[in-house]
Order: sequence, then C-alpha cells, then structure tokens
Amino acid sequence: MKARSLEASRFALPLPGWVLSPYTAIVIAAVHVYLSIEHLSNLVRNPVQWTDFWKGFGSLGGAYVFAALSTRGFGRHKSRLHSPEPAQQG
Repeated sequence: MKARSLEASRFALPLPGWVLSPYTAIVIAAVHVYLSIEHLSNLVRNPVQWTDFWKGFGSLGGAYVFAALSTRGFGRHKSRLHSPEPAQQG
C-alpha cells in the first residue's frame, strides 16, 4: 500500500484570503454564534419548526469552523513571531 504525501491529502477550502485572517474569522464566528442563539431561542419560545432547528445548529457548526480557522491562523502567526533564534557560536 502506498502512503500518500501530506500535500496530496490536504483539503483546501475555497475561501478568499481576507476570510482566513484570524481576526476576520473571529468576527465571522461571533456572527454565527449570534445567529444560532437567535434561532435556537425560537425553539424554546415558539413551537418547534424545522427551519429554526437546522439554521440554529448549522450556524453553530459554522461558528466552530471559523473559530478553528482563527486559532489555526493565530498559531501560524505566533510561531513566526516567537521562532527561536539560532544560537551564536564563538
């Protein structure tokens, strides 16, 4: 069995570059949380409707995805900023 290379198995989301910025992804995740709260609270207050159910949990899923993208971006920026300098010999 042949092992696949890491580059060949990577899945890339078709998102514009500005969305992959960590701060923008946090804002988009916050909007998703706001929308999910609105729809899921309708499930408690009003008779249960399928649209509120799938929109509420779907937006929670979207919030999870964008929060994961933002933490991945913050980790990438942090590793670049705090990379150890080579030790000086002499």
